[in-house]
Amino acid sequence: MTYILGLNCFHADSSACLLKDGKILIAIEEERINRIKHWAGLPILSIKKCLESEGINIDNVDYVAINQNPTANILKKIKYTFLSKPNFNFYFEKLSNKIKRQNILKLIELRIGKLNKNCKLINVEHHLSHVASSYYDSHYDKSVNLSVDGFGDFASTTWGIGNKNKVTIDNKILFPHSLGILYEAFTQFLGFLNYGDEYKLMGLSALGKDSEINKFDKIITLKNNGEFQLNLEYFNHHKKKISYSWDNAHPVTNYLFNNKINSIFGLPRKENEPLTDYHKNIAASVQKIYENALFNILNFTHKKYKINNLTLSGGCAQNSLANGKILNHTKFTSLFVPSNAGDGGGSVGAAYIAWERISKLKPARNMTAYLGISYTNSYIGNVIEQSKIKLNKNDFTISFVEDEEKLCLNIAKEISNQKVIGWFQGKMEWGPRALGNRSIISDPRNKDIKNIINIKIKRRESFRPFAPSILFEEANSWFKNFFDEDNYMTRVLEFKEEKKSIVPGVVHLDGTGRLQTVKQEDNPRYYKLIKQFNGITNVPMILNTSFNENEPIVCKPEEALDCFLRTKMDILVMENWIIKRN
Repeated sequence: MTYILGLNCFHADSSACLLKDGKILIAIEEERINRIKHWAGLPILSIKKCLESEGINIDNVDYVAINQNPTANILKKIKYTFLSKPNFNFYFEKLSNKIKRQNILKLIELRIGKLNKNCKLINVEHHLSHVASSYYDSHYDKSVNLSVDGFGDFASTTWGIGNKNKVTIDNKILFPHSLGILYEAFTQFLGFLNYGDEYKLMGLSALGKDSEINKFDKIITLKNNGEFQLNLEYFNHHKKKISYSWDNAHPVTNYLFNNKINSIFGLPRKENEPLTDYHKNIAASVQKIYENALFNILNFTHKKYKINNLTLSGGCAQNSLANGKILNHTKFTSLFVPSNAGDGGGSVGAAYIAWERISKLKPARNMTAYLGISYTNSYIGNVIEQSKIKLNKNDFTISFVEDEEKLCLNIAKEISNQKVIGWFQGKMEWGPRALGNRSIISDPRNKDIKNIINIKIKRRESFRPFAPSILFEEANSWFKNFFDEDNYMTRVLEFKEEKKSIVPGVVHLDGTGRLQTVKQEDNPRYYKLIKQFNGITNVPMILNTSFNENEPIVCKPEEALDCFLRTKMDILVMENWIIKRN
């Protein structure tokens, strides 16, 4: 029996996972436990939860795998440092983080307990971890594997192939050129300054036209060999200390662009400044240039490898709008994106590579995003009992419905009556998307539902859409160019014209939706709920958004109840417990 602890640490979205004989048992991002979005540091709480779930101690762990390798691209790093002479603080911070990562075993012993004396640290290159997290969970024996993000181990983009139990990287685009940096820089330019705000630019892009795309000729050059090159005159990231607070903190990033960019695009938008048509057009143009660069890589790699299957990973793989266009704009015929394609997922990829190196075997394919913590009805009942003062019987009705069929039918009726439901079930999702276990759900037929949810709960930008969860067997009837299942909400597709008016609550302004297909075998209770809603309304989908209010997605019942009480949610369902506002 071999236990491998996989880690993404001292980097945004720090996480831990546990592998047993090549099979993933549990995976958690630290932010879900400590409640600090995109938290960076050593994920002690996640490590403890992983061990606790399996009933083992830290000394039972045989290997610790980390998604970083200090020797990766070392000659290129030395050459770049010698030629460019960047700011001292720029490299001091990077060196400091590397030292911490190399002392991981000692840090774990200080915080958790004594490791097995034979326990070994396995360093896995950042992008190899990304690729592994996608390829090994895909249903492909052979595929092209592309990883695209900001930076990791001095590279921003890699491609190669997976074949049976092996993954290889054939080409890399190295620092300082990065599509992730380009996208993040313009996210900041548009006044979205929090780490991880790129999804706001993506949502905003639907409101504009790509009228500014010619301006990007001065910013980025696309090459015939699939590569790209940034014009560094307009950026800061290669010269200055950009990122900081990567240890025990929410990541903070300074401006990635410099003032020279003003000569092309004008002044950056301030955080609370109104969004103009020009800002929307910049967003649409950024999205378009990213897609052009992505398709340029993919068309080159398809021609090179002549393989029709594609896996996508890295932070940029969360650009679901671009993902939805890949099969129409390239010659690939099949696409897989894992539920946690970004840095958090690197802990799983590192563990997979460690297992392959140790055993020479392919890791067991993980076929679910539900890899987190779960809670029993008994635990939830105790939480409710301890909150009886807050849950005054004059204001709330509490019930326990043991029969699942009856539970789903009752809640489906409530959804059809325009109620907003907190739906807390089973194991927490692995990745940034709520997929029916930590979700807020409602009726997609209501054209005002987005505003209602934003007023009652989310309090977020009006241009950001909510997603549809649809029965898998019905997806082809509702969406154009539907090719395959998408259990993880990783692609945006266009609704069929005749369907848009039926579900305006989940149709974005450009006529699209970021769909999650739901199969009975993947999530039986969520499937049953949507099936019951379909029986009532003849609409085989419900609106699904993450169960949170400007915070990480809720992890435990106490957080779900707290979110329910401080917002105007109508009903909270936690396993078989139902709490209704009177």
